[in-house]
Amino acid sequence: MRQLISEILRLAEMEIPKYRDKLIELARDIDEYKKEAVERPRYVDTPDYIAIDSGYAVIQYRYLNIAIIVVVIIDKYINSETILFSFKRNEDIDLNSYIRKQELARAEKHSGYVLSDGPLSPYMKEPRGFIIGVSKDPVAPRYWKGIGGRVGEWLREISGYVSELYGAELLLRGEPPGSMLKPVKLGKYLVTYIKGDSVFYVEFPEYIPKDIVASFFRYGYPIKLRIAHRYAKITREYLRTVRTIAPRLLDISTKYREYL
Repeated sequence: MRQLISEILRLAEMEIPKYRDKLIELARDIDEYKKEAVERPRYVDTPDYIAIDSGYAVIQYRYLNIAIIVVVIIDKYINSETILFSFKRNEDIDLNSYIRKQELARAEKHSGYVLSDGPLSPYMKEPRGFIIGVSKDPVAPRYWKGIGGRVGEWLREISGYVSELYGAELLLRGEPPGSMLKPVKLGKYLVTYIKGDSVFYVEFPEYIPKDIVASFFRYGYPIKLRIAHRYAKITREYLRTVRTIAPRLLDISTKYREYL
């Protein structure tokens, strides 16, 4: 562990100074960019909602990979569903996309507001229902193109050095929870960054008012989403159990399913 920490500190000493001065330079006009980009939606009561998240692990059995997927839905209760998805070891499968679509298919069944962990636009081309996608660590910079202008170029440049999320954090620094960057179009969705206990990337359909979206973050990260994330994790004990019983059950005749 000591050697690992030493290597991390060495990497920080090598990499961070390369662009520290540039980041300081980019932050000089931050107040002007804040005036253009930051919004403070009016206060509304947070509506009732459910939260959904998923987790997975993959085990190998003979010539197959078996993905164990746990989808957790939090409303008044904690509800979980386990899905087993098998594919050949040499098969090229976008497992993350498959799991995300499974999660969103279940979110669609609910008529009220649904907070889902992750972006919507890569997996659901047309908005359906009242699903809102929340990302703690967005991978792709999607916002800067939509806002355009000086702020867009500034965010694009920041993304090249650190990340778009870092730029959004600078813009929302000092703002109250529930503040957001001006929502912009991304396909059929509006996208933004919202201040909670930290800053989150959010995608939502145009027909959901931004005041409602902001209300979910006035007290930090939505508590039901936090609980869903916790229960969607596959523990070592759970995985050990599956690894023990799955091969035995896979080797018996499927006719015994009718007795379960």
